[in-house]
Amino acid sequence: MTEEVKLLDQSISKYIRPLTFPVAFKFLKEGEELPARTKVPTRDFGYPIAFCQAMSLARKYGWAVALYQQDQACPLGQVILGYKEEPDFVKDGSLVHPLYAGSPEAGKLTQSTTPKKPVPDTGGILLAPLHLCSFEPDGVVCYGNGAQITRFVQGALYNTGGYIESRFAGRGACGGEVIVPISENRCNVIIPGGGERVFAITDDNEVAFAMPASKFKDVIEGLEATHKGGVARIPTPFAGIGAQPKFPVYYNDLATYCGL
Repeated sequence: MTEEVKLLDQSISKYIRPLTFPVAFKFLKEGEELPARTKVPTRDFGYPIAFCQAMSLARKYGWAVALYQQDQACPLGQVILGYKEEPDFVKDGSLVHPLYAGSPEAGKLTQSTTPKKPVPDTGGILLAPLHLCSFEPDGVVCYGNGAQITRFVQGALYNTGGYIESRFAGRGACGGEVIVPISENRCNVIIPGGGERVFAITDDNEVAFAMPASKFKDVIEGLEATHKGGVARIPTPFAGIGAQPKFPVYYNDLATYCGL
């Protein structure tokens, strides 16, 4: 683990306090060696799983998981994550209409704007909890509630200013987690899709934040600086927590008795 990765893990633990582990990810080259004890679904489980399931195994169980083409069970994920070329019958929106769109045209538009690896040459994808990361990650994904993801956004923008521009379609969230940060070299906010709620036990209140390795330093510095500002923190510093409490009138006699 590099010093920067170690500092990032410490910063997230101190300033974000997520309920599940941040997950480091790396796109694997053909024949690249895996860390010890890495799970490979078809080898270790006897069947393929979806990428979102592997993400949950890493962030909830603390496992390292590697997905090669034969280990990735989700057909849409195969295309999004760059294992396979997008075929014409997917480009026409047939996977979107009628499930997510009211017309073939709307389905085609949604599919055309779905994040996907620009060049489908993925040999494999390695996921591991950040604190156990023994490789140089391409990026990191962390799940949290709305307040925690807000803190990530504030930290990521501290040095640069501006906005984090994110797009949501309610599907294909894996692309927003590992493709957008790398292909666009920026941080991204992701609303998990329905599939991972069904298959990966993603909670209804969870949102995700992803960052490429090039942004680790900005996030580390920004989380600390915005925390020191005092307004934006986890736990949220509620302004009314020190206000004078008001009790029901039925407490008045007892309050008088107590000299309050």
